[in-house]
Amino acid sequence: MRKLHAKSRLGCKVCKVRRVKCDETRPSCKRCSQTGRTCSFLADVPSLPPPIPSPPNSSSTESIPSAAPSVVLEPLPNVRGTGGSYSKPADSSLEERYGSLHLHLLYLFEHQPSEHMRLTHPGLDDLLQMMIKEAFKTPYVMDQVLAYSAAHESVRDQNNRDYQRLYATEATRLQTRALTLYNSANPQVSAGTCLPMFIFTSLLAHHTLFDVLGDSKKGLGAVIDGLARSIPVHRGLMAVAAACWSIFSPELQRQFLQTCLREPTDINIASDDECDGLKTRLEKSDLSASSIAIHLEAVELLQRLFDNERNAVSLQQGNLAPLQDWLVGVSAEFVSCIQQRRPESLVILAFYAVMLHRASDYWFVGNLGKRLIYLINDQLGPAWEDWLAWPNGMVGYHK
Repeated sequence: MRKLHAKSRLGCKVCKVRRVKCDETRPSCKRCSQTGRTCSFLADVPSLPPPIPSPPNSSSTESIPSAAPSVVLEPLPNVRGTGGSYSKPADSSLEERYGSLHLHLLYLFEHQPSEHMRLTHPGLDDLLQMMIKEAFKTPYVMDQVLAYSAAHESVRDQNNRDYQRLYATEATRLQTRALTLYNSANPQVSAGTCLPMFIFTSLLAHHTLFDVLGDSKKGLGAVIDGLARSIPVHRGLMAVAAACWSIFSPELQRQFLQTCLREPTDINIASDDECDGLKTRLEKSDLSASSIAIHLEAVELLQRLFDNERNAVSLQQGNLAPLQDWLVGVSAEFVSCIQQRRPESLVILAFYAVMLHRASDYWFVGNLGKRLIYLINDQLGPAWEDWLAWPNGMVGYHK
């Protein structure tokens, strides 16, 4: 006889259609997470409102690229953990919202950044102190700081799965709560809000890359979907930076540029030929003229970033700037081509994965670049080996 169970009247739509019991876990129920389905609960995860663009007469900096005012910061649906739902409490005082686990996470955020982060980012300790100071003033920043710390902790001990699961779950829950609080606050760019907004979106952008790293275990489709969802977050970060930059003091601007390793744009750029062979193949391909133009635009952006990486001293350390700049600058048409799994688009994505590979010392990037190149090779097969020769050589690909 079939085992009876209580009806789940508040279950997700997918489980109801499949006529199975839903555990009602949010932001994605366990059954949907395990089977790779898109849970209807994800529609309830809040999205960030569009940041306010810079005033027409405000000054800007070429070191922080601007984004279109219409860009909306959107959270990534996180199906890696089994985080619970969150409803904003009537009393939002910090004392009632945090416990000993969160104090531990705050300590880790301040005192245990990765060795690579400390070595390659001058002034990181001062920046962390600034973030924590703002977190105590702004609840949504505090939740994202703790979510970031929990995500980092979830990969520190690879031999303890229960430990990893605990912190991955808490990272998901805290990120969801941070977004809920941000939407509730609905901050507008001003002298009092620009710093917490900038900190929040910066940490959120790093967190979304970490989510894509987790997606890479599920296959190429999950990585592509994750990258497509992360692009609006990175574009939103740049939009917030552009809107806030002129409000920051010169000293604060200098500190951000130093710690983020953003180089001046007037350095002497010498181009190399990483993408020359790829351009030639695209121009001779069977793609339509309009499709060739879309792909060449993405390749030319890649080449500029490779040139910047080679010529700028700080970027040779595996900096995040080129990773983010490509996600910000690549066209929506090209993203659509990637989502359609067009072979030429996937080859270009493999070239981008080399940048990810060079940033593998960052815990939230890890071996995403190498995994992505292997997945693309598996998808395209031997017929595309010549196209993929350069990225394959950069990561030592072998079957």
